[in-house]
Amino acid sequence: MVARSFIVVFCLMTLKLVKADIDVVRVAAAAYEALGPDLHKIEEDIGRMKSEIFAEMDKHIAQSVKAAVGTTLQDLAPTLLSRIHSAGYNPCFPASSCKEILQLAPKSPSGLYWIRGTNNSSQHMYCDMDRSCKNGTGGWMRVAYIDMHNTNSTCPSGLRTLLISSLRLCAMNIDGAGCSSTFFPVNGIEYSQVCGKIIGYQQKTPDAFASGHNTTDTNYVDGISITHGESPRKHIWTFAAAVHEHNSNPTDVCPCTNTRNTPPPPSVPPFVANDYFCDTGNPNRFEFTFFRDDPLWDGAGCGEYNTCCDWNSPPWFRKEISPPTRDDIEIRLCADQARNDEDINFEKLELYVQ
Repeated sequence: MVARSFIVVFCLMTLKLVKADIDVVRVAAAAYEALGPDLHKIEEDIGRMKSEIFAEMDKHIAQSVKAAVGTTLQDLAPTLLSRIHSAGYNPCFPASSCKEILQLAPKSPSGLYWIRGTNNSSQHMYCDMDRSCKNGTGGWMRVAYIDMHNTNSTCPSGLRTLLISSLRLCAMNIDGAGCSSTFFPVNGIEYSQVCGKIIGYQQKTPDAFASGHNTTDTNYVDGISITHGESPRKHIWTFAAAVHEHNSNPTDVCPCTNTRNTPPPPSVPPFVANDYFCDTGNPNRFEFTFFRDDPLWDGAGCGEYNTCCDWNSPPWFRKEISPPTRDDIEIRLCADQARNDEDINFEKLELYVQ
């Protein structure tokens, strides 16, 4: 009987939500006709009217709960309203973030929820409630997930699919020096932290930060650059690839390589600071080949001459973004020489924001 009563309550609430949305559309149309081009005022009026409608709807829902399940359970009404309004289970009441959903309902599973975007729009986004991402909390919103092991996965626009050594990878789509770019939208949802990982592979002889470029808008690294915004791009994280692990050729190795008595490795660009991973798939000296046996940025396989597997504890990174932003996230695969000399590809990419 109780289960059936809850179903009745749910149906009543759903009907009220649908009615509210229809009423809001009618209000919006009337407001537009009355107010003409003053869009800002229209948005304010619609927001006010929608709040009034939802307040009235709350009263009806509370009455419906009382009628359906009796006075002994009518105290459930505030709880039901709180869940409907703020937990991200309904497009009419999107949560501000995945983290808010987890705070309101700590046992919420990972999955799709409604999150508030720009202009109070509702966006259906995947929330990972279990991932800690080096800050000990769950509630991360997924922005990108690519796993080329899965034959259904495809490379995003701006990159090409590469088949090599029985692997499917995402690669640069240019032959010369430069960068290939792709964007991952956040749908206007604000964030102040970015978390992610990339597992890549090395071809031939990349040389990490040896280009000498010192702005985010250039091909400052042989590897992958993660940024947000434009003119200039704002740095999030860099995945650099070096020529090899040996202590020779110090200008082409990772900054975390011990070059002993030879000159030190090239300095990291100031805008990168400490926010990078650097790795190589080549344990020896120059070799123009594809290094399949040692993936990049996985935190494993570092040789005796470097401490790169300890630097920032790959494979996962986490970066604080200040001030918070709603910028989409840009991924660029970059090289300062042609593809026949150096190339970087990736097999897995995951990005989350909070």
